Amino acid sequence: MEEKRTKKELVAVCLLVLSLILITIGTTFAFFQYSKQGQIENKLESGTLTFIYDENRKDKNGVSLTNAFPISDEEGTKQTGTGFFEFQVRSEAKGASIYYEIYLTKDNSSTLPEYAVKTYLTEVSDTGTETGVSNSYTKEAINLYSELGESKVPSMLKQEVIGKTLYQGSVSEEEITKTFRYRMWVDEEANQVRGGEWIHNNKTFSVKVNVYAQNNSIPGPTDLTEICNDSNVNEPKLVDGMIPVYYDYEEATWKKANANTANWYNYCNQEWANAVTVVEKTSNEENGYDREDYLKAEPGTPILIDDINTMWVWIPRYEYNYVSIKSAGGEKSECLQGETTYECYLNPGEIEINFLNGINDAPSDPTNYKVHPAFTFGEDELTGFWYGKFETSSKTECTAVTFSVNKGCDLETLIPQIKPNVTSWRGFRVSTAFTVSQKMMTDYKTEYGFTGENMDTHLSKNSEWGAVAYLSQSKYGKYGNSLYTGVYKEVYQNKSDSYLTGNSNGTPSQESSREEGQFAYNDMTNLGEGKGFCGPGASTTGNITGIYDMSGGAYEIVMSSLDDGNGKPRSGQNASRNSGFKGLLDDGTLLSNGKDLPEPKYYELYTSTNLNSDDASLNATACGGGICYGHALSETLGWYADQTAFLYPTRPWLRRGGNLIAGATRGVFTIGTLEGCSAFDDTFRIVLVP
Repeated sequence: MEEKRTKKELVAVCLLVLSLILITIGTTFAFFQYSKQGQIENKLESGTLTFIYDENRKDKNGVSLTNAFPISDEEGTKQTGTGFFEFQVRSEAKGASIYYEIYLTKDNSSTLPEYAVKTYLTEVSDTGTETGVSNSYTKEAINLYSELGESKVPSMLKQEVIGKTLYQGSVSEEEITKTFRYRMWVDEEANQVRGGEWIHNNKTFSVKVNVYAQNNSIPGPTDLTEICNDSNVNEPKLVDGMIPVYYDYEEATWKKANANTANWYNYCNQEWANAVTVVEKTSNEENGYDREDYLKAEPGTPILIDDINTMWVWIPRYEYNYVSIKSAGGEKSECLQGETTYECYLNPGEIEINFLNGINDAPSDPTNYKVHPAFTFGEDELTGFWYGKFETSSKTECTAVTFSVNKGCDLETLIPQIKPNVTSWRGFRVSTAFTVSQKMMTDYKTEYGFTGENMDTHLSKNSEWGAVAYLSQSKYGKYGNSLYTGVYKEVYQNKSDSYLTGNSNGTPSQESSREEGQFAYNDMTNLGEGKGFCGPGASTTGNITGIYDMSGGAYEIVMSSLDDGNGKPRSGQNASRNSGFKGLLDDGTLLSNGKDLPEPKYYELYTSTNLNSDDASLNATACGGGICYGHALSETLGWYADQTAFLYPTRPWLRRGGNLIAGATRGVFTIGTLEGCSAFDDTFRIVLVP
């Protein structure tokens, strides 16, 4: 549990181990350019149209704060000595206008999170009076570094480094000189302590102040409204018994959210809506606090993790660009799987997604977009669905044994739960996983406080897995999270030897050699520039609001099978290795003593043009000779070098995500197969449709 400490308490706890340094370094830039094309020679002699950036401090030093602690804005704005960086912009415009931007670039060595740093720019008058300069993006003088708009200047200069716009202005007088001072400090709210130490011990944050100028207006910083629009996100539908929650990072706990306020979720900030159910008799029962108290509690009430028995994340209805996804894979590479070489993509790009309001089933641009198929459930069109936040576990522990039938973990009497840091439920047949998923809304509904009939729970289908995978690879998921760059946009792996849910290895599959050190889902240890956080890096958003265990952990079976030729799922390999559902076996016989198949809306069928092969290229024709759009099969084949395969009669059931054992080929886009029988490294995911 994180705690908040006062400045004095922080000093007492951390003084001997703290060495936090904030440094500001400046550069100079002068600009004027003229260009003309034509047949006749034209001559231009520039006059005194000039623009100069002058770091005019005598000592040429920037902000240099050593042993800095969180301070208030009032203290931060009054820092003197090495607590501010002074510079000037000078111009002789002679009637012409020059437009300029002051922007910041962060050094790659910085380890202090952007949300912990405050920035402040002032203009100094001839008499020495300072006035705070409002940022053109936030309209505020004091800002968190993370809240500043993304400058477009670096891209204009064809530089890779990302910048933050501090100020934009223009000059047109004959002569003008402006003196600015830049300050930054550790935000007073960044004072959390874990294990007796400040969580930001021994961190640094270094930036350069830059100025760019030109004789045309400079585009404003990137605004979320320009690149991101989640106004069409369908409101999460809570069923009776569900409690909306948000994560309080400062107190490291889940709290009840106000479902009627916008700050419950923000998909543009990769913050997905979360909800939980709680046990009837809670750990607070002796104080008169039980499930009903949680349901009636005011927003902001902490909900103890011990009292939670299921956790869910809302996946809103959307359309995706099925044409651009072909090029989103990026540059092809060559990967090795066993002795087979296959095409793969090490650093795939964005899947373009637009949220759809209501149950609109008409894509905005039918030539390029398709409504994702996961939002069609039988004859019903869905505004969204709830996906289990973690791999499923059981209320009562069991021992996973491969090929077990009606014993061990292959028992329909076990009760599902969905929560972090518990052992995932493994060692069951497909039919068992489907049955216990359904029992959540029937036999076991009182376990979760479900009281209404307006819901459905079922074993995840592959299209539903695909819907989550695609959203993760969009600007609304981890791909769009600026804390992660390059291969680190891939969801980090769970390599827990104990199959603990929500764990993270702190690495993507392409750097999976690190075996030691698993991190809990909410471990906010910063891994450094571009790598984000240890625990949240394993979620589909790169923060705690996302879905975990989709890379590594255990394989996840999905309710998706090879067509038997008559429009039904194949049952399995033989009489002892099968799904438990009635159906065709590999040897041509029928399993007749199994469970009846459910309605077709609960499963998906794939076809094959070569029943003797598991070649992944067969994914391209798996839907009746065509592409299975949205299923994360052929469209994303080999993304992040994840393992690829296809169904065949011996292994007619699909499984996703990979396991903890083989690292480099396991990830969100991993495609695996199985007979349908119990296996020690297979688990499952539950979907709740309101």
